[in-house]
This record gives sequence, structure tokens and C-alpha cells, in this order.
Amino acid sequence: MKVFKCINGLVKEQNSLMKVLKIHENKRQVISFVGGGGKTSLIYELGNELSKLGKKVIITTTTNMFMPQSNVVFTGKKEDIISFLKYENLVTVGLKASPKDINANTEELEKITGLPLNEARKLIELADFVLVEADGSRRLPLKAPAEHEPVILEGSSLVIGVCGIDAFGKPIEETCHRPNLVANLLNVNRNHIINEKDIALILLSHNGQKKDVQCDYKVIINKVDNEKLLRIAEKISSEFYELGLNELILTTFKEKI
Repeated sequence: MKVFKCINGLVKEQNSLMKVLKIHENKRQVISFVGGGGKTSLIYELGNELSKLGKKVIITTTTNMFMPQSNVVFTGKKEDIISFLKYENLVTVGLKASPKDINANTEELEKITGLPLNEARKLIELADFVLVEADGSRRLPLKAPAEHEPVILEGSSLVIGVCGIDAFGKPIEETCHRPNLVANLLNVNRNHIINEKDIALILLSHNGQKKDVQCDYKVIINKVDNEKLLRIAEKISSEFYELGLNELILTTFKEKI
């Protein structure tokens, strides 16, 4: 993975996701991720970075998320989580999603759903970090939240808004989850082509990805996989700067760009 910090179009590569997010390894923290475009991958990247430092990390969701292949506690019981964390630094906690909880297709059935919120709030008592997938996007790179979204876990001290850069240059209808809401937010129709300013507006709007955020907020533009996309990201960064966000984080899971 490669991580970059971008300030008003000036890009500098960083050592890790944890450092660019300014996460203090010795401060217990709940971090919620919202938006689209790779939340789950970023959550596990951050979780792995923290666990390699010897920190105990719980990954969970307040909605639904894809089920990892290992290190999952399905019971939600405190004693089971404590027991697991004696031997492993990172664990995913959730309940197996049933067909009536989610759309009943093959892909969706490989998901887990969150614990009751009153139980999820207590997870920070068991670990150094709790990383939360707090929003759904149907694997699309950009979205606007519905009335019931996002479900930011109480106690979060950082919310990270995520967008995939592959939303750029495509029509709302094709690239956005909840396209009607995105179109309404931007005051355009569903055939409108997403541009640099649109991405900044959605990620910084309190009717967009900053909805219900009452703590520190940072933005990650993911899938910046080549030089052409990096140049686009620089232009997007300038739009964020104009709207008051000085620092944008760019990520790619490619080894070379």
C-alpha cells in the first residue's frame, strides 16, 4: 500500500496510514469510517498496522460488512472476545448476517452485521482501538447518506470519510450509491458527470459524508492507482482546500503507481 498527504495540490508520500491520520498509538480510540470506495480494505490496513505495534484491535460494524476468512468472534460475548485477544492482536466482532437482515444474494450472504449498539459501545473497554465500518455503499465509490445513515459509533474520536477516485468523470447514476440523494445534494440530475468540486462538496457537506460528525474528521481518496489519477487527486485536493480542508489523504493498494 502507498499513502500520500496532499495539501492544496502538493503531494508527499507518507510512511503509514496510522501516521498520516495522526493516530497516537498509546491513546485508546474509537474510529468510524463512512462513505464508499474501499472502507473495509482501509480499516483492515489500519488494523494491521496497529496490531503489528502490539496493540489490541477490534474491527466491527454498525451496519454490515464483508466477512473476513479468519479471526472472527460471532457470539458477541465479552468473554469470547477477551479470550481471543489473549492470543491475537486483531479480531473482527459481529454477528452472522441472515437473509432477512440483508439482500439475499450470494455476495451479500458473506457479510456480518453489527452487535446491538449498547454492546458495541462497550467494545473499547476490551481493546486499545475499535475500528468501525459505520456506513454502507454497495461497493460503489461515492454516496450520500439516507436519513438513517451513517451509524457512527458513540464515543468515536475520529471519523474518516472515504471516496474512491474512480467516481470521477462518471455519471451519478453509474457511480454513486443513493444517486437521487447525490443529485439532490449537488442540485443536478442523475446524468451529471462527477467532477473534482462535486467530490469535495459531498465529502465535506453535513448532508453528505460529514453528516452527524461531532468529532475530528479526515478524508481519504482511495484507489489513486496511477500517475494520471494522482494528477486528478491533486486537482481534487485544491477543491477541498477552497472549501476549508487543508489536508487530504490519498491511498492506493498498488505497490507502484
